[in-house]
Amino acid sequence: MNIIKKGTVAILCLVMVGLFFAVGCKKDNKSERAKCEDSPCTDVWMTISLKLQYPDDQPVLLDSSKVFWVSKNRYLEQDPVSWNEGRIWGAYLIVNDNMQEELMDKKEIMRFTAYLNGKIVCKRDVLVGADCCHVDYLGTEPLTQIIQ
Repeated sequence: MNIIKKGTVAILCLVMVGLFFAVGCKKDNKSERAKCEDSPCTDVWMTISLKLQYPDDQPVLLDSSKVFWVSKNRYLEQDPVSWNEGRIWGAYLIVNDNMQEELMDKKEIMRFTAYLNGKIVCKRDVLVGADCCHVDYLGTEPLTQIIQ
């Protein structure tokens, strides 16, 4: 009888320890938001853009481009005004702070595809994320692409 009681007590202790760790490790969205409430953020509007240029440093003036969010299997909408403004400099928007909440504490691949004269001239994956305040480029390669 003592062996059964000891075994029951041991199993009960293991279950309680397991519950303690499960509850303690559970990610709480409220605590994530609370963490950000105390973060001092700047009012600077952050964007992540890919600059396309020719070997002579002249900007590539694309016909169009697309940004595909790989894990969500969807294309991002592009603001035509921002796209045309960036096109002057050959800088094409991948993401901006409008997506900060969606990208917070994540590492996401955005696939940029550039079109010129009906042909794909650039296809590149860009790794992005965000902290409590702004979107962030998480890749290691420069955000400039030379187009031949």
